[in-house]
Amino acid sequence: MKLQKAVKDESIFVALGSIILSVIMVIVFFVLHRVFPERVPMDLPVIIGAVGGCAVAIGNFFLMAVTVQKVAGIENYDQAYRSMQVSYRYRTFLQLIWCVLTMVLGFINPVAGMLPLLWPSLLIKGRGILNGVKN
Repeated sequence: MKLQKAVKDESIFVALGSIILSVIMVIVFFVLHRVFPERVPMDLPVIIGAVGGCAVAIGNFFLMAVTVQKVAGIENYDQAYRSMQVSYRYRTFLQLIWCVLTMVLGFINPVAGMLPLLWPSLLIKGRGILNGVKN
């Protein structure tokens, strides 16, 4: 299966945006650590959480986009619906496993690990709002 241009473009947009937002998040952690050193950590677990969470978010979005492309070619509605359900279930389970790992493993900061899971949704909605304002 060849990736469609729209899947590539959206995946690149989400990947770059997620990376940029994760870097901004780490910078915010750093600034908050300078102001509240006893309350806000700025250490390796923050970086590991940011990188891991960003990777999970980007991977989840890419798998969703590929699934939508695949399902668009299925003519049987029930089969297409089941394929989307299975994809959603596995992708949600993957994110749940990541969230549990961030809470259980001491070398991953939970906040820095889970916050990037929100980036793809925020990026897509933000772009939609900006495009709506322009038009």
